[in-house]
Formats: sequence, structure tokens, C-alpha cells
Amino acid sequence: MALSKAKFYQGMTPSQYMEQIKVNKQPFLDIYQAVAVPEEARAFFSGLAAPLRVAVFTADWCGDALSTTPAVLRLAAASDSLEARVFNRDQELDLTNSFLPEHRHSTVPVFVVLDAGMGEVARFIETARSLVPELEAMHHAVAQQTAPAEGDGGSQARGRRTAYRVAHARQWGRIILREFQATVAAGLALPAGQRPAEGGTQWPPPDQSEEG
Repeated sequence: MALSKAKFYQGMTPSQYMEQIKVNKQPFLDIYQAVAVPEEARAFFSGLAAPLRVAVFTADWCGDALSTTPAVLRLAAASDSLEARVFNRDQELDLTNSFLPEHRHSTVPVFVVLDAGMGEVARFIETARSLVPELEAMHHAVAQQTAPAEGDGGSQARGRRTAYRVAHARQWGRIILREFQATVAAGLALPAGQRPAEGGTQWPPPDQSEEG
């Protein structure tokens, strides 16, 4: 499903999105403020031959969105060559899924980078692939801190994961933006007919099996 220019501008500006967040608003703002855009990313996007747009499909309840979305929005704020619009994934499920393989439908967040003609340059899905070991360490640390019989429906564990994400926002933001930049650079290097480049986490298709 193509994303038209008119549809893109129906999305919220980053400030509009942050104003209306209902879940995890303060942690989101804390992470946004903590992220420092790496100089190499700032220089790359400032040196683009033509501006790009990034459509952000996100959800305020999602942990990966809590880490990744503010980092990308912080990058857009630091660059005149990257314009962001934000969509509530739950209200744009069909459009979001059109940028995902079927076995990853409903994954969130999704970042779609577009050129001046609304041609797709890159897709960045969920979060940085190299961040996965850090996320696994977070889950392990929180599991060690949370008694299984607390009986609170998981709210204490969620709260601890949120606090962990905030505490690691600066470090994780560098990782996320480094991979996001690399994905966009790969897309720009491709002929238009071979785009988009894809970055972020990867899941194998459910029917994929090892041979031998």
C-alpha cells in the first residue's frame, strides 16, 4: 500500500504526538530528552542531497516503541533534512501491515523513510538488531527483581522495564540511531527499483526449517 504525500501530512507532528500520549508519557519525554544524536548521524542527515520524510507507525503502550520512537523523533528534530509524521498504529493497522511481511503483521513500531517523490527508501522495524542482547539482559534483570507470586498482573515488571529503558536511554539511543542511519544510507545507495533497504529486528518466517 503506497503512502501518498497527502496521507503523510495527515499524520501528527512529533510535538502533536507527544502532547496526546496517554500511556508512558513521562518516560517517553524523559527518553526523548536523554537521547543525544550522534555527530555522525547529524552530519549524514544534514548532508543529504535532498530532504527525506519518515512516517512513524507507533503505539504508546509498546516497550520497543518507548525506546525507539523518541530516538528517531529526536533525530528528526536535529535535522532540517528529515521530516517526521507520526501515526497511531492501532488506528492505521492495515497501512502499517502493508510495510511488514505477513508473519510480522502487527509489529510495532515501524519507520518508513521516503524520498521527495514519496518513493520508499528504507524501512526500520521495531528496534535496532544489535540492541536485542541489551533487551534480553533487561528482561533477565527484571525477572530477577520480580517475585513470580506478586499477583499484580505484571504491572511491577512493566514498571521496572520502563525504568530500565529510561536509565539506558542515552546508550540505547546511540545504538538505535546508528542502525537507523545505516539503513537509510543503504537505501539511498540502492537503485530505486531495488529499494527499500530494511533494518531493525528480524524474525524468520514460521515455516522456515533447517535443512540437513
